[in-house]
Amino acid sequence: MKKYLLLIACFVLSATLVKAAKVDTVETYSDVMKKKIKAVVITPADYETGKPCPVVYLLHGAGGNYKQYYGINKGIAELADQYHLMIVCADGGVTSWYWDSPKDPKFQYETYITKELIGYVDKNYKTIKNKTGRAISGLSMGGQGAMYWLSVTRTCLARWAA
Repeated sequence: MKKYLLLIACFVLSATLVKAAKVDTVETYSDVMKKKIKAVVITPADYETGKPCPVVYLLHGAGGNYKQYYGINKGIAELADQYHLMIVCADGGVTSWYWDSPKDPKFQYETYITKELIGYVDKNYKTIKNKTGRAISGLSMGGQGAMYWLSVTRTCLARWAA
């Protein structure tokens, strides 16, 4: 019996000592698109220490959604812990290409992510609230969106770097 109690005590102690990133799904409201949109927000285990975190925004590919990165690789949360950073997996619709459509008000993902989502994250989390604390990357369609924002559209780049 003592052996089992010792084993249980060791398990409980080790479980309380293990730190792991926190993975949440948040729902934001887009004023520009008049709808709720979800995103995955990963905060490092040491997030509660009070030190602001840099944020990496990840944009999914065509046919994907905000769950794509975490669904493919749960180890992404370990990177948040390892580098003390937040990871935000944004939703860009199935094939928005992360642009603002001049014809369809339901597809304003450039404005949503660069203004509304970043604004939400900066308001609700301890982030480095300027260009030195933000990075962006994407897969396929998301890579195109990231490159477009950072190299082609000066207006968007100014918003991103604010």
